[in-house]
Amino acid sequence: MATSLEARELALQQAATPEERLAALNLLSEALCEVDPQRALLLSDEAYFLAHELDNPENAVVALLNRAWAEYSKADYSSSFMSVQEGLRQARSHHFDVQEFDALTILGSNYIVIGNRADALQCFTQALTISKRLDNPRRMATALSNIGQEYSKIGNHKESLDHYLQALEIMRSTTNQPIVLVNILLNITENMNSLELSDEAITYALDSLKIAQRESYVVGEAISLLNLGNAYTKKADTASALNYYEQALLRIRNANAPIYEASIQKARALFLFKQGNTAGALLHLMSALNIFQSLDAKPEIVDVHQQLARIYKQMGDFAAAFDQLEQYQKLREQVFNEEADNRQKTLQALYEVEKARLEAEAQFNQNLRLQDEIQQSEKIIAELDTYADNVAHDLRNPIGVIVGFGGLMEMNLEDTLDEENLGYLRNLLAAADKMNDIVEALLTLAQTRQSTILPQVVDMNLVLEEAILRVQPFATKRSAKINVEGSLPEAMGIDAWLEEAFVNYINNAIKYGGTPPIVTVGATTLDDGFIRYWVHDNGQGVDAEAQRLLFNKFERLGQHKIEGHGLGLTIVKNIAEKLGGTVDVESSGTASEGSTFSFTLRAPSQSEN
Repeated sequence: MATSLEARELALQQAATPEERLAALNLLSEALCEVDPQRALLLSDEAYFLAHELDNPENAVVALLNRAWAEYSKADYSSSFMSVQEGLRQARSHHFDVQEFDALTILGSNYIVIGNRADALQCFTQALTISKRLDNPRRMATALSNIGQEYSKIGNHKESLDHYLQALEIMRSTTNQPIVLVNILLNITENMNSLELSDEAITYALDSLKIAQRESYVVGEAISLLNLGNAYTKKADTASALNYYEQALLRIRNANAPIYEASIQKARALFLFKQGNTAGALLHLMSALNIFQSLDAKPEIVDVHQQLARIYKQMGDFAAAFDQLEQYQKLREQVFNEEADNRQKTLQALYEVEKARLEAEAQFNQNLRLQDEIQQSEKIIAELDTYADNVAHDLRNPIGVIVGFGGLMEMNLEDTLDEENLGYLRNLLAAADKMNDIVEALLTLAQTRQSTILPQVVDMNLVLEEAILRVQPFATKRSAKINVEGSLPEAMGIDAWLEEAFVNYINNAIKYGGTPPIVTVGATTLDDGFIRYWVHDNGQGVDAEAQRLLFNKFERLGQHKIEGHGLGLTIVKNIAEKLGGTVDVESSGTASEGSTFSFTLRAPSQSEN
């Protein structure tokens, strides 16, 4: 890899014409996408602008896709989605089959991040069709391997194995890329082990080991040895299994590949645990944990904490087991929140891309066919709103049953359950309460979108009193103080909706307020016939960039994970706009100066009073 990089660096330095520089920029940025994604981004941007200056659309698409892959490598999935979608659009418009294949591969990888495996499989399947049209064996094998990997992740090892075997046949008969061949053999072996085909797994593992040794592919050797250990474990040949695990560990230490070393340490630990050697298992798991922590590999760290809890429990050290379970639960929630944030940002990017596409089409092609499509889309959206409303109603009852019976169990068993199981029960109840909050928020959103409104004169003081009563338990829990500045003037609206608006704003102020939170509520009469109702907190404030995103669905304030589902501000926005008003946030972004969230409503006329 170093030689290839050096050659590409040299080609860029020696480029004598803009055309040569463009080609060299794309080749070098492609090579850097995974090893130095930040520099790859800079080079791909330069290539993209240069390609436009030279009127070279093919290299412009290549630059876009290099950018998308570099952004993916940086875990900037929302940006990667936007880049690859544009690259795919341009590739298809110019009939660039090779670039369309690459775009579909990157797009499929992004879909995997947000958990959309159906669309990921569709992308990889389309890529396979293009590779056959191109009669390109390497791309065919890549597409087949991607499909196989997805089937493996959803537990369909038989279908996964079938695709990997097809990829293997292509690679063996038409190309000479031994490292790719080894990786396909490793995936085949893993699937065979999952299907309890131990003898066949051993055959393919020995094959991958032979090729990896010939090519001095140390990581391939180590993983082949690990797969052999797993196969012999399933055959109950403990002596052979232990021998292969030890060889795998010794080999991987020469490869400077810590993530694989930790994975082998974990596999060996689990093997020793099954053999009853808890001390040995504990030693290897702690080694694996140290490596995973140094790499900040959080999903792996979560799994190791769970395994350590099992081992400590088996050893009778219940305090240590409970400590590991606590760390497991805490980190698992953190990983879940981070993954959820990535999905939400990526979905938002998808929405923005699709919205921009539709707006561009509407501007370019104002005709009856487009109008008909828009009407059909609106019909579908209305049907989806109704469906979501129905699903939310259907979920409310079973969640209520879980909360009710769970509460009874907690009261009846509190004195009999041990702390560990009581903790499980309370975690279950907390999760059910959170689910109930989300369902209620979704129902409120659906109601504000669908309802026909007949605004009435509303006593905002009474509305605020009811809202404060609802948030009081949460305020007490956080030691929050809620102040009301003067009497609130009447406004035109719907009292139940406005109560919901105040509840969401005040809850938000308590969550993100200072220590302790101090919340102030008030109103200001405006010159245009509207009244501005505001809620001020004493928190850290919100910077200008974040303020633009706050009222989007699923957005949450700040970098720290705070309980909530990101729908509260969206609900206030929907309510205010449905009643003819607006929402706003004011904040300097300076710590302790806090933020002021507001919504406006039309003031009653004399006749309405």
